[in-house]
Amino acid sequence: MLNLAVKEVEFNGDTLIAAQDIATEKIYVGVRWVCEGIGLTRGQLNNEVKKVQEDIVLGELARNLVLDTGYGLKEVLCIELDGLPLWLAKISITPKMQKESPETVKKLVTYQIKAKDVLANAFIHNIKQIVPQTYKEALIALVESIEEKEKLEQENQVLLPKAKSFDTFIDGSNYQKMNDVAKALGYGRNKLYEFLREKKVLMKDNLPYQKYINIGYFTVKENPVKKGSFIKNHSQTFVSSKGVDFINKLLNEHNIQRIV
Repeated sequence: MLNLAVKEVEFNGDTLIAAQDIATEKIYVGVRWVCEGIGLTRGQLNNEVKKVQEDIVLGELARNLVLDTGYGLKEVLCIELDGLPLWLAKISITPKMQKESPETVKKLVTYQIKAKDVLANAFIHNIKQIVPQTYKEALIALVESIEEKEKLEQENQVLLPKAKSFDTFIDGSNYQKMNDVAKALGYGRNKLYEFLREKKVLMKDNLPYQKYINIGYFTVKENPVKKGSFIKNHSQTFVSSKGVDFINKLLNEHNIQRIV
């Protein structure tokens, strides 16, 4: 049995149950509590548990841990913190979902963007999520949020001077197609694929190595493609904002000439 440090972590008005393996220092979060926090139905929760267990990548990052469920100690499915963004990014936000459950969509996006950092801070830095208690605190938090947003926008303009806009996003997160990234960085798509394969960032099939997914540079989306009477899943690589910054720095380090 694992030696676990278990914590209740407050996030976005919800309580998540997470545990850290003392030996490996890996952090796991209970799938059930994340689903309930987002506002998924019992049927949707059961479906997500099944998807995590059956997914080739997520299945490697998930394991059953004995935790207190509020009804005694039970074995529950948990996922490694590094796999949390990948799992959440695979929860599709459909037009029907946006129309019928806008609050759930809003919460899902919040979880996709912030949950991993809050959970990591709870264990690594012992930082709690601070919720403003007074009008003054709320104003200060708002100003800090605006300043941080402006700072990020300025950094993004320096990083991507040619990018006027990115029209393609995946599941509400800031993930972009390789085509758009190549254009923004002033580099041909095929040459960019070749360069990243040479640097062992991408594999031969142009999918990222797992360590770069875990870091948060890339995600992979499965798209069903119909061929005759068969439906085959096509894997496509998407790049996060951090991934764009990483690729740009890698190109600069090797003095790669850009397209004028």
